[in-house]
Amino acid sequence: MNVGGEGWFVADAEGNARGPYTQAQLQAERDAGRVRDEHLVWTLRLSEWIPLKRAFGGQTAAEKAATPSQPQPASAPAKPPTTTKAPRPQPQAKSPKPRTPLPGTSPARSSDDWRESAGKPAPAKLAEALLAAGKDQEQARQRERVGEAVRRWFARQIDTVLLGGIGWALLALLGYRFGLWSLGYPSMELAQAPIIAVIVLVLAALPLEALLVGLFGRTPGRALLGLRVTNVHGAAPGLRAGAERSARVALYGQAMLVFPFVIFAYAIAGGSLVKNGRTHWDQALSLLVRSSPVNANQWWTALVVLAVAWALFIGDGWIKLAAQL
Repeated sequence: MNVGGEGWFVADAEGNARGPYTQAQLQAERDAGRVRDEHLVWTLRLSEWIPLKRAFGGQTAAEKAATPSQPQPASAPAKPPTTTKAPRPQPQAKSPKPRTPLPGTSPARSSDDWRESAGKPAPAKLAEALLAAGKDQEQARQRERVGEAVRRWFARQIDTVLLGGIGWALLALLGYRFGLWSLGYPSMELAQAPIIAVIVLVLAALPLEALLVGLFGRTPGRALLGLRVTNVHGAAPGLRAGAERSARVALYGQAMLVFPFVIFAYAIAGGSLVKNGRTHWDQALSLLVRSSPVNANQWWTALVVLAVAWALFIGDGWIKLAAQL
């Protein structure tokens, strides 16, 4: 059977694993005679160590060169066979084929145990250790991404309430001064039409967030929690990318805060971040969110800012301040 893929390990006579080799490198070692057909090999696609000849199959280059070509027909008739009988060769006892138990099974004899050899780590143990280390690293990365998802969600709440409250007050002031629209106090709008009030809050935060992200890559919530949006070169995204990102986040990442769609939006965005390390809108716009370590004092400060922002919004603090200007 032929097995494709990279990452081949070869077990030597002492039970040590050499590698990893690519398939082409391992074939070259086989052709050069440094790795023989009876050597055990292993790769991720195999459930056990198997002989090289079984893994690759066929003949080596040297064997192919030594294979005689097809005989040409003789011009003269063949001589009749002589009557002298050659001595009958004696049968030779075949050496028993080494038994290699499957992973997780007990060996037939202690000498058959492919997990231990001369007191040294066997190739299977080395391969298992490599796989375990890779799994541990991936789990550690996923735990870090879960923490980053929580941090980004917390920063988003601060920006929505703080920037949305300021934007609400500015929109109400402009509508009143120029007679364009009538936008009342947040407390009154929340009591009469809560869904519409929440949508207006998100829309009111968009221009301010897009401006801050595009020019600086930071918003109040991101600055408090050590987050910054950048392009692939580490610079601020720019106004166009900042505006498009803010719109995508409001629509796909928050579902305009409309219940229960907001729950599914948060779940999908968080799952993409944990699995891929980036949300789907950052992937589409080729943007990154760089994070720096935060301490307990920064978390407490962010919590206080979020509480004050909600108090100012629900208590009509921002719109009252705008009315006095």
